Amino acid sequence: MENRYLENKIIVKYCKNYYRIINEEFSEFDYMSGKIIQIYQGYIFTINARVKEELKKAVDLDTAVARYFDDREFKNIIINSLKTLKVSKSETNVVGCIVNAIIREYNKYMEGYTRNLYISRWI
Repeated sequence: MENRYLENKIIVKYCKNYYRIINEEFSEFDYMSGKIIQIYQGYIFTINARVKEELKKAVDLDTAVARYFDDREFKNIIINSLKTLKVSKSETNVVGCIVNAIIREYNKYMEGYTRNLYISRWI
Protein backbone atom coordinates (compact mmCIF):
# COMPACT_ATOMS: atom_id res chain seq x y z
CA MET A 1 0.00 0.00 0.00
CA GLU A 2 1.44 3.33 -1.01
CA ASN A 3 1.10 6.37 1.16
CA ARG A 4 -0.28 9.20 -0.97
CA TYR A 5 0.12 11.67 1.91
CA LEU A 6 3.91 11.31 1.88
CA GLU A 7 4.03 11.76 -1.90
CA ASN A 8 1.93 14.91 -1.62
CA LYS A 9 4.33 16.26 1.01
CA ILE A 10 7.22 15.67 -1.38
CA ILE A 11 5.36 17.44 -4.19
CA VAL A 12 4.52 20.44 -1.99
CA LYS A 13 8.15 20.58 -0.86
CA TYR A 14 9.28 20.96 -4.48
CA CYS A 15 6.45 23.32 -5.48
CA LYS A 16 7.57 26.28 -3.40
CA ASN A 17 4.68 28.57 -4.43
CA TYR A 18 1.90 26.08 -3.66
CA TYR A 19 0.39 27.77 -0.59
CA ARG A 20 0.69 31.22 -2.13
CA ILE A 21 -1.08 30.05 -5.29
CA ILE A 22 -3.98 28.25 -3.60
CA ASN A 23 -4.53 31.18 -1.23
CA GLU A 24 -4.42 33.77 -4.02
CA GLU A 25 -7.29 36.23 -3.92
CA PHE A 26 -8.98 37.22 -7.15
CA SER A 27 -12.24 38.77 -8.26
CA GLU A 28 -15.35 36.63 -8.36
CA PHE A 29 -15.65 37.59 -12.04
CA ASP A 30 -12.15 36.25 -12.78
CA TYR A 31 -13.25 32.82 -13.97
CA MET A 32 -9.90 31.90 -15.53
CA SER A 33 -7.83 32.27 -12.34
CA GLY A 34 -10.06 29.84 -10.48
CA LYS A 35 -9.80 27.31 -13.29
CA ILE A 36 -6.01 27.65 -13.46
CA ILE A 37 -5.78 26.96 -9.73
CA GLN A 38 -8.00 23.89 -10.17
CA ILE A 39 -5.85 22.62 -13.04
CA TYR A 40 -2.70 23.31 -11.02
CA GLN A 41 -3.92 21.37 -7.99
CA GLY A 42 -5.39 18.59 -10.08
CA TYR A 43 -2.17 18.10 -12.01
CA ILE A 44 0.46 18.29 -9.29
CA PHE A 45 -1.32 15.81 -7.04
CA THR A 46 -1.81 13.22 -9.77
CA ILE A 47 1.86 12.92 -10.72
CA ASN A 48 4.22 10.29 -9.39
CA ALA A 49 6.75 12.05 -7.13
CA ARG A 50 9.35 9.38 -7.81
CA VAL A 51 9.53 10.17 -11.54
CA LYS A 52 11.93 13.07 -12.08
CA GLU A 53 10.42 14.23 -15.39
CA GLU A 54 6.94 14.53 -13.88
CA LEU A 55 8.31 16.30 -10.81
CA LYS A 56 10.23 18.76 -12.99
CA LYS A 57 7.09 19.46 -14.99
CA ALA A 58 5.19 20.14 -11.75
CA VAL A 59 7.91 22.58 -10.63
CA ASP A 60 7.76 24.31 -14.04
CA LEU A 61 3.99 24.59 -13.72
CA ASP A 62 4.41 25.97 -10.21
CA THR A 63 6.69 28.77 -11.39
CA ALA A 64 4.46 29.49 -14.40
CA VAL A 65 1.30 29.81 -12.30
CA ALA A 66 3.14 31.98 -9.76
CA ARG A 67 4.19 34.25 -12.64
CA TYR A 68 0.56 34.25 -13.83
CA PHE A 69 -0.53 35.87 -10.56
CA ASP A 70 2.47 38.22 -10.35
CA ASP A 71 2.68 39.57 -13.90
CA ARG A 72 -0.35 41.14 -15.58
CA GLU A 73 1.18 40.93 -19.07
CA PHE A 74 1.86 37.21 -18.69
CA LYS A 75 -1.63 36.72 -17.28
CA ASN A 76 -3.13 38.20 -20.45
CA ILE A 77 -0.93 35.97 -22.61
CA ILE A 78 -2.04 32.84 -20.74
CA ILE A 79 -5.70 33.80 -20.85
CA ASN A 80 -5.58 34.42 -24.60
CA SER A 81 -3.61 31.24 -25.17
CA LEU A 82 -6.04 29.08 -23.21
CA LYS A 83 -9.06 30.65 -24.88
CA THR A 84 -7.73 29.61 -28.28
CA LEU A 85 -6.33 26.23 -27.19
CA LYS A 86 -7.67 23.32 -29.20
CA VAL A 87 -7.47 19.81 -27.78
CA SER A 88 -8.05 16.79 -29.99
CA LYS A 89 -11.04 14.61 -29.21
CA SER A 90 -8.78 11.58 -29.20
CA GLU A 91 -6.65 13.09 -26.42
CA THR A 92 -7.02 11.15 -23.18
CA ASN A 93 -5.13 13.59 -20.92
CA VAL A 94 -6.78 16.99 -21.38
CA VAL A 95 -5.26 18.44 -18.20
CA GLY A 96 -1.82 17.41 -19.44
CA CYS A 97 -2.41 19.31 -22.70
CA ILE A 98 -3.43 22.43 -20.79
CA VAL A 99 -0.40 22.13 -18.50
CA ASN A 100 1.88 21.74 -21.52
CA ALA A 101 0.35 24.85 -23.10
CA ILE A 102 0.89 26.89 -19.91
CA ILE A 103 4.51 25.76 -19.59
CA ARG A 104 5.16 26.37 -23.29
CA GLU A 105 3.80 29.92 -23.06
CA TYR A 106 5.82 30.53 -19.90
CA ASN A 107 9.05 29.42 -21.56
CA LYS A 108 8.33 31.56 -24.61
CA TYR A 109 7.50 34.56 -22.41
CA MET A 110 10.65 34.20 -20.29
CA GLU A 111 12.80 33.90 -23.39
CA GLY A 112 11.41 37.19 -24.71
CA TYR A 113 11.26 38.78 -21.25
CA THR A 114 14.97 38.43 -20.64
CA ARG A 115 15.79 39.96 -24.02
CA ASN A 116 13.64 43.06 -23.62
CA LEU A 117 15.24 45.78 -21.61
CA TYR A 118 12.94 48.53 -20.56
CA ILE A 119 14.78 51.82 -20.30
CA SER A 120 12.73 54.57 -18.81
CA ARG A 121 12.98 57.99 -20.33
CA TRP A 122 13.35 60.86 -17.94
CA ILE A 123 12.07 64.26 -18.92
